[in-house]
Amino acid sequence: MPSTTDTIIVGAGPAGLACALQCQKNDKPFLLVEGSDRVGGRVGSIQEDGFIFDLGFQVYNTAYEITNSLLNLEKIDLNHFRPGAMVHDGNSFQMISDPLRDLSQAFGTLFSDISTIGDKLKVLKLKNSLRGYRVDHDNESDMNTYEFLLDQGFSDRMIEMFFRPFFSGIFLETKLETSSRFFKYVFSMFSVGLASLPDRGMQAIPDDMLSRIDRGSIVLGKKVIGMDKARNIMLDDGDSIQVENIILTGDSSCLVTNSSYKYNMAKTLYFSSRIEPAKGDYIHLFPCDDLINNIAVPTSISSTYTRNSDQLISVTILGNDLPEIDLIKDVQSRLVNYYGGENGNYEFLKCLEIKKGTLSQLVGHFDRPSFVHDNIFIAGEQDTNGSIEGAVISGLNVANLI
Repeated sequence: MPSTTDTIIVGAGPAGLACALQCQKNDKPFLLVEGSDRVGGRVGSIQEDGFIFDLGFQVYNTAYEITNSLLNLEKIDLNHFRPGAMVHDGNSFQMISDPLRDLSQAFGTLFSDISTIGDKLKVLKLKNSLRGYRVDHDNESDMNTYEFLLDQGFSDRMIEMFFRPFFSGIFLETKLETSSRFFKYVFSMFSVGLASLPDRGMQAIPDDMLSRIDRGSIVLGKKVIGMDKARNIMLDDGDSIQVENIILTGDSSCLVTNSSYKYNMAKTLYFSSRIEPAKGDYIHLFPCDDLINNIAVPTSISSTYTRNSDQLISVTILGNDLPEIDLIKDVQSRLVNYYGGENGNYEFLKCLEIKKGTLSQLVGHFDRPSFVHDNIFIAGEQDTNGSIEGAVISGLNVANLI
């Protein structure tokens, strides 16, 4: 490892990886330092016992044009969920779909009582108004997402039965307190793109970016613990590196901002089953369930998530502190209620507690000025929005700044 370098990038999440790729393209010497033994940050997967477990339920949106340009999409082999969702109204599942992109479900969506005709027209109007939306071009007053939906005239039933569970699964907070600007960005992406999973799990995305970075410019398994006024970067193994430019991503930004960022939490429980949930190629929402927010069946769109014929079922839980053994039994009984069979038909595999699932992006989050001071830069969701695309764009912008 070199004792000096022009630029150090701390953290190999999407922002750090994109920044490294752009520095390499610009012939700017750099060193990318990551504290863990893998890249991707919160975007990633674990492979165990023949299954792929993503680090919480997460998807890649095909509308991420900038990130798409950095990836070998043919190699990643994206598999798409159908546009829309299956919503359990407390009695049965109903379809909410985009009839313009999912013609086979247009009839069911038209006659679903989840939303009124007025709601359906307002969705189309909102889609048109947010086409090409950019947060940095939004001059409207910021408000929270719930207030924005009311202001748009959506019915209470549409908000509670669709918007709240769908976007709670993205924001990882149930009150829809997230800035309406982030809602508008996410809505605009889902209006034109598809929620997708790579054939080998979400880890394939950062791994593909890593494959194009010179391995001599990457250090894994070493954590940056501090810096001094002489621009020496200290690592946890006692090594130090003198640098000119410092790019901090993710939590490493706390080294200079002294800020304690708030994150939204979630738990993801994985089960295997021989029972295949109907319409598993849609995301399933549970607005009337006081425990489960959403369920996805990755094996319904990508058989490589398992090495056998079992279905892999991903259950997202928000804001629950039940002991794990009680939580597992409770979820199993609800899976029986929704999909049939008996508790024993749903074998518990893994529980992932995601303590830093998404950065809390409340009203005013996007009005904060970017941090640039004495050749120290911050890239990532603290500087932009909490999406893969947002982090990548932030990393590219900082690389171009230096």
